[in-house]
Amino acid sequence: MLLANKIALVTGASRGIGRAIAIELAREGADVVVNFNQSEEKAEEVAHAIETIGRRGLAIKADVSRTDQIEAMRKQVLKEFGGVQVLVNNAGVHHHLKSWEIDETEWRRVLGVNIGGVFLCSRMFSPEMRENKWGRIINISSIIAFTGTDHEAHYGASKSAVVGLTKSLALELAPYNITVNAIAPGWIETDMTATATVEEKKKALELIPLRRMGEPEDIAHAAVFLASERASFITGQTIHVNGGEVMY
Repeated sequence: MLLANKIALVTGASRGIGRAIAIELAREGADVVVNFNQSEEKAEEVAHAIETIGRRGLAIKADVSRTDQIEAMRKQVLKEFGGVQVLVNNAGVHHHLKSWEIDETEWRRVLGVNIGGVFLCSRMFSPEMRENKWGRIINISSIIAFTGTDHEAHYGASKSAVVGLTKSLALELAPYNITVNAIAPGWIETDMTATATVEEKKKALELIPLRRMGEPEDIAHAAVFLASERASFITGQTIHVNGGEVMY
């Protein structure tokens, strides 16, 4: 197994991409902390699925935009596991709004979770990685960071910021043998895209050369690779998982 006896933390892991990543990490040998903010029942289901695989799963509630709640989560993780070696910053929120419909509260909430959470969790969970001279931080960005969007400027801004933060953290943490990379998903079949109309999905599919929508597992497989020793010479990069919709 690629991640035998590693401890991983996946934020926003109660559903969608986060859920798939948490389960795939467990399949490769990791014990996994399943972070959630609202969906406790679903998070417990993910933790149970991890236990069924034969690894330890623990669901912990925390709003990643809140320093106090991350500190509480860190204390619990240290008590139960002694720290983490793999951190996946997946938690994110978005709302379809034009820029003139976004008020200050909405702006702060989306950026607070989508980029603030990445920064705060990386800062909070890296001390043990630095001490042990080994770690993996994987940040979930988006294709929107590279294409822009006409209906959620705050989301696009936050996901672009994730790419920049990933590069800076990679430079800071490289001396400690900690790699920091991002994954930019394209159209993935999750609750976030479930509200799209048939026509919207048809138009989206026409833009994807592989002619299929992505599945959460497509992102999970990339995350496992980046978390493993097979990616030990990769840092500061953004891996595009979008079926060829955008190429760099």
